[in-house]
Amino acid sequence: MKISNKFKYSLLLLCLLLAGVGNVSAQDYRAIVKGVVTNETGEGVVGATVMVKNESTGFSAGSITNETGEYIVNQLPLGSPYSITVSYVGYGDQKKTGYTLNQGNVLRLDFQLKEESVVMEAVQVVANSLKNSISTTGAATSVTANDLNKLPVNGRNFTSLIDLSPLSTGTSLSGQLASSTNYTIDGMSAKGPTSGGSTTSRNGVPYAISMEAIREFKVVTNEYDVTNGRAGGGIISTVTKSGTNQLHGSAFSFLRSNWLSSQYDIRGNKRTNDFSTYQYGASLGGALVKDRVHFFISWDHQADSRPLYIADLQSAADEKRYSLTADTRDRFLQIARSKYGVSDHAQFGSFDKSQSTDAAFARLDWQINATNLLTFTDNFVNDNNNMGLNDNSSINIYEVYGDVKSLNNSATATLRSVFGPHSTNELKVQHLYTSEKSMPGSELPSANIPRAIVQRVTSDINGKTATTTIQLGGQRYCPENFFNHVLQLVDNYYYNTNKVNYTYGFDLMYTHLNSRYGSEANGRYYFTGLDNFEALQPSRYVREVYLDNNEDNQRVRQNILNAGVYAQMQTKLFAGFELMAGLRLDNATYLNKGNFSQLVYDELGLRTDNGLSTFQIQPRVQITWDFNDKHTDILRLGGGIFASDINNYAMINNMVFDGTKVMSIDITNTNDNPNIVPVPNFESYRKDPSTAPGVDLLNNPKYASYAVPTINMNGKDSKVPVVYKANISYTHFFSDRFKLSVNGYMTLGRNNYMYVDRNMVDEPYFRLTAEGNRGVYVPAENIKSNAELDWMDGRKSTKVGRVLELISEGKVNQFAFTVDGTWRYYRDGELSFSYTWNDTKDNTSYNGNVANSATLSQMVVDDPRDLSKMTYSNNQFRHKLVVYGSAPTFWGISVGARFSGIGGTRYSMIVNGNLNGDFVSSNDLAHVYDPNNAATPAYIQEGINSILNNPDAEQSLKDYIRKNFGKVAERNGGVNGFYGTLDLRLAKKFKTFKNQNLEVSVDIFNVANMLSKDWGSGHILGNQYIYSIKGFDQGNKQYTYNVNANAGVSNLNGTPFQVQIGLRYGF
Repeated sequence: MKISNKFKYSLLLLCLLLAGVGNVSAQDYRAIVKGVVTNETGEGVVGATVMVKNESTGFSAGSITNETGEYIVNQLPLGSPYSITVSYVGYGDQKKTGYTLNQGNVLRLDFQLKEESVVMEAVQVVANSLKNSISTTGAATSVTANDLNKLPVNGRNFTSLIDLSPLSTGTSLSGQLASSTNYTIDGMSAKGPTSGGSTTSRNGVPYAISMEAIREFKVVTNEYDVTNGRAGGGIISTVTKSGTNQLHGSAFSFLRSNWLSSQYDIRGNKRTNDFSTYQYGASLGGALVKDRVHFFISWDHQADSRPLYIADLQSAADEKRYSLTADTRDRFLQIARSKYGVSDHAQFGSFDKSQSTDAAFARLDWQINATNLLTFTDNFVNDNNNMGLNDNSSINIYEVYGDVKSLNNSATATLRSVFGPHSTNELKVQHLYTSEKSMPGSELPSANIPRAIVQRVTSDINGKTATTTIQLGGQRYCPENFFNHVLQLVDNYYYNTNKVNYTYGFDLMYTHLNSRYGSEANGRYYFTGLDNFEALQPSRYVREVYLDNNEDNQRVRQNILNAGVYAQMQTKLFAGFELMAGLRLDNATYLNKGNFSQLVYDELGLRTDNGLSTFQIQPRVQITWDFNDKHTDILRLGGGIFASDINNYAMINNMVFDGTKVMSIDITNTNDNPNIVPVPNFESYRKDPSTAPGVDLLNNPKYASYAVPTINMNGKDSKVPVVYKANISYTHFFSDRFKLSVNGYMTLGRNNYMYVDRNMVDEPYFRLTAEGNRGVYVPAENIKSNAELDWMDGRKSTKVGRVLELISEGKVNQFAFTVDGTWRYYRDGELSFSYTWNDTKDNTSYNGNVANSATLSQMVVDDPRDLSKMTYSNNQFRHKLVVYGSAPTFWGISVGARFSGIGGTRYSMIVNGNLNGDFVSSNDLAHVYDPNNAATPAYIQEGINSILNNPDAEQSLKDYIRKNFGKVAERNGGVNGFYGTLDLRLAKKFKTFKNQNLEVSVDIFNVANMLSKDWGSGHILGNQYIYSIKGFDQGNKQYTYNVNANAGVSNLNGTPFQVQIGLRYGF
């Protein structure tokens, strides 16, 4: 639906009018202090002065009570100890001290004026009361400074603690796409423009900011504050440390040495490669000018080494896991070396994989005067990830793995200004720069060489045929690079009236992407079986060829403008009952688009120059009912609409493949042209990559008909995704230190993006009657006896190849129920837990990347364009249990532990081969023949029964098979069991000289695996190939298969135990 400009302007005016009526105190990365000041008779005092001061920095802010004696002080920097002083003519000053403000806290302090002055020190119970976090109950999971100090954190990557959220899968929040999660540092977006997720890199940077620089963070899923934008799934909100008047610093080293790690891999095999991580760094914070100017700096270096396993066959069980015998593997390698120029370097087995990361952070806080606080921060991360890029074949030999270099830097300035006793403004500006370079590994030339993909590699394992796919050559993305700049300007204005508090603001973000896209530009050969591989007889050759050899002209430059305005009100309707309502308007516009292709328009009536611009109206409301205003029983209900985000990689993709920059060559041997595919010469490619078939084929009349453009394009109605959320939560505070909550959530994602092929014929040419009448979209007579086919036979137009249109028909429905609690049982000892029941269904789980990935990952019965059915999502889990906490500190000794387990994740049963003729050989769901049906071929009966009787196969696959007898397997119908890990941390702090100390710590990751090498591993299955296509019966128009007798044998998940020893000197 198109929205008129007049309507947009009317909504903008509504925002401004709403701002003039009132708004909530924003639940962002700062804190709030509020309360009521009364006299001896209990009446509210009008005009009393309230001063809030951080005693460690000198920061202060004030307010004046209204006609009912209420006051509120917004946007307070986090820290401790805070004091709150109330002054009024005729009464003595009333002062309360010793309070800690954490992220999102709303500290409620009431005062009764007396004639004499009173200073009251807050006892620990009250100063850190759980009731301060009422505003986040049922809406967010807070990870405090205490948690960061006491809990085991693997790799000192704080984002591993995101898993503490009951609605997190580790890769997504609330069942939504990973690209719908935002990541913020001090309230500003730090999400990588091409990462597709919440962090700044899509290729495994261990952390986006040094843990040494983090004060605390929270995982937000259901806060309805309108300042939260472009985050349909949720927000990872991080707050950084700042300096104080006292000089503080640290120097640290954390060692996970090889000898401290398990001598076995997760399968229980003896390990020979290095498995270690070394981290060291320092921090320093203090005052440049007491009470005025403070600084904090930190630096963190990590060197990580761990084994990389590539068909590491050490036992018969390994052969089953990989569907490959040592003899078959060795034959492949002998051919690869003798005929394809693969080096003498080991290509299978276990290898040392290394990664080096440096992170630096700096912050400066300047209290310019009593009303203005200026803050500067800079966060820098540099990462070198050798062998960090794998590929999409089942087994990729050593030379395939590529290297990734990433660099990120964000510089932010924030000005907090007080305009009067009732108004506060915060202005923020940021520049974020990210770069990422992907390159071939050390075995290959920098320009890269084609891939050789050998399919249907068969092995005989215990008398049964097993099949897999093995690849050599260059990783398909290399070389490519991305250079991104993001400018963001945010202003939030807060104003308090006698009855209503309000805020309004704007959020502007400009993004510039400069990219050299490399996917599939190196080319790929396909071989069917080792015999053809040895004979240098490929069945197919495919390559994306740039028409302009000038690399600068190959680059894509995309500019994006996101603009949001918002307003919100909060008012108390009666005692304990607060209403928050707001409206946010967002417009996202991609300023560049693909070129117009006359060919595509003439052939299919589609425009390749569709832009993308979406205007989204997002009303939000929340009710908080504090029964009888006693802060004991809290009921919260909320609902709202949240604009989400698109993985910008898709937009780059669509500009590259508009039909004017790249030509696709796709040559397949057919019955009429059995030897049309060029003969490979990999030894030549290694010496000179330019000799690989490419531009020369475009100029060769013999191959003219095989050169057609692949098109990726925006649909005319494509738009930015949107998420509809609602939740209800009830919390009972048994005391200031013990609470329990029950919560219900509904999260509905709409307009999620997916690519569908518009050049694929509308109806199948024939149907497989023995497989539920599923359709095949190429003529049966064109399929060879070995089942090789040419997908171009199923196109509407042979003048173009795949025409992948980005559409907004994806949707996801998530419903969840959680029970959680926190008990601060003694001193600083704390225990938290959560249990989650979850149900997430969607019609596509595509998160954005290359367009081809959308079709590779969408499991289908026959028509990949059919998104009408909702089934369990790739992000589904059924149960999740999280328990974490710490013991009270005695004699400087602290103990912390965390357990996180998840069950009911999903997988599909599929066929290895292009069954439906759509181009993709990994997306066809398997038809599960009933072995008890006499019509089932004997060899399939035997194969299915061999899986069901295999003691090494997981029971979940056997149940999945039995449930789907006689029909095509349901997408994501396989249900994995429960798997969790326990980590433990012990630390002892020794006091040395004055305020100096030395802390010695020991972290144990995967405690169960330490107790036994057979424990602590997960038997989680991914998609399972139960068949590979063997041939095609022309008479019966039916495929024949090899049944994978080793389907369901888990490769085992998890990481062997590691022990980390830490030393930290602090002052």
